[in-house]
Amino acid sequence: MKIISSYIRTFNKVIWSEKIPFLYTLVFPVLIFFGTNYEKIVNHSHTLNNVILSTSNYLAYMIVATAFNGVLLQLINFREIGFLKTYTMISGGNRRYAVWGLISSEFLFGYICVLLFSIFLTFFYPNKFIYILFVYTATYIFASIPVFLISVCGDLFPIRYNTSSTLVNILLAGMLWSSAVRGDTHTFIGELFFGLNPCDYVTQVFYVINNWFNRSFDIEVYQIAAVFCIFIFFSLIGIFSSSRVKVNSKNMRN
Repeated sequence: MKIISSYIRTFNKVIWSEKIPFLYTLVFPVLIFFGTNYEKIVNHSHTLNNVILSTSNYLAYMIVATAFNGVLLQLINFREIGFLKTYTMISGGNRRYAVWGLISSEFLFGYICVLLFSIFLTFFYPNKFIYILFVYTATYIFASIPVFLISVCGDLFPIRYNTSSTLVNILLAGMLWSSAVRGDTHTFIGELFFGLNPCDYVTQVFYVINNWFNRSFDIEVYQIAAVFCIFIFFSLIGIFSSSRVKVNSKNMRN
């Protein structure tokens, strides 16, 4: 635990010393969402529940982008420049410590971004402050943990950083589009299938938690079952992969 704490402090310094990730993870989504929805929010032409649900894909973007860019690509980058092998040697040959330290650091970064996003929304609905913070925080915890864990699997593939960076951003755009345009399948298998898309999984969790908090009867058993199964599936694969990440660079001699 002490080694992981050291990694968390180290990675946190790196994360917060860079401004670009904060810009595209929080600032751009905030500007786009409030820029396109400002009138309906200010005029209260839509219910708060509808406004919150309309943010689901923005939340999905923030979580998945942090996981892919902050964990997946960073692991590949560490591997290519030789840092991951150094971290493994410092950790006594255990690859998990550096991986868990990185996941924890990015988890904190992602939560701060989501928290700030939700706080911006509370400015327009101050009497719903607790409700908004609870929904976003609960969604972040249940949705981001498996997504961050499953992102570790990307390091298992023999792909160089430059190539993987391009592929990841194309994949992220496709995932967001698929999640945004698809409708409810009304079946467990259908929701389970679409939920294998991390962006879609985040929106499913968001929908279930928001409706549960509102004591809505719109929640179906198949929706809860699909979310639960995907949570377990992603988490188990991520935990299994964390001790099997590749530490040898494809570009450098080790």
